[in-house]
Amino acid sequence: MIQSMYTFRRRIIQGLSILVLLSVPLRLLCFDLEKDCIRVYGAEFGLASMFYPLFAIVGLLLFVVFRGMKKGRIFCSHLCPMHLFLETVNNPKTRESGSRKIKVWFWSAVYSLFLTEVILSFFQPLPNQLHLIAAGNKALIGIGSALLLGFMGLFVLYQEKFCKKGCPYALIQMLLQSDTTRFMEFANPDKTCTNCRRCDDVCPMNLRARFESKAADCTNCNLCADACAAELGAGNTLFHFIDPPPVEAGK
Repeated sequence: MIQSMYTFRRRIIQGLSILVLLSVPLRLLCFDLEKDCIRVYGAEFGLASMFYPLFAIVGLLLFVVFRGMKKGRIFCSHLCPMHLFLETVNNPKTRESGSRKIKVWFWSAVYSLFLTEVILSFFQPLPNQLHLIAAGNKALIGIGSALLLGFMGLFVLYQEKFCKKGCPYALIQMLLQSDTTRFMEFANPDKTCTNCRRCDDVCPMNLRARFESKAADCTNCNLCADACAAELGAGNTLFHFIDPPPVEAGK
């Protein structure tokens, strides 16, 4: 499939987000209980300066949320592990294979274990976790089990349904979007659409891309545009991002 520069940049951001999550189990980004400090890639922030990284995290979250007011659900398509999971299990090759259920369970387990370990490792390094579990620490076992089962339930049972109906960010995005928020438009003025349905098959959110790309559930991942270009030829996609201009006062 032809990959646009937008999709290429999105892949880079997705890769960087995974590296950031990996840095938590590696203790490059964590809360050190022994030293009472937050460690951020070699820098340590004690009780007196701990608010600096916390403010930075809050600032980043606010930036993503308010950036979404203009660019749409970019957090979902660029940073969210669930979206990356959906791209893995809802791609055309997996859909057409007879082992999709097995792959869903496999990748659900991989993502669930990874995210559970990321959360636990922020407070306790893996060797300490293993020691506490071996010692029968009920708190750690209970929290770890709840996290693992919760993530497995989301990945196996809900998938894109959670993104559409239960995700807090989706609710915030729906409340903040306006007439100037970017959307993906399908336009076929020359009747060149071949009805190949590649755009539908590649959509990780299971949308009918030609009819629902303007809906709030679209994450602006651009995969439908890439799939269309693969069918019609480079530069001939019928899907395009639209950035509506601000409405002038008095109009």
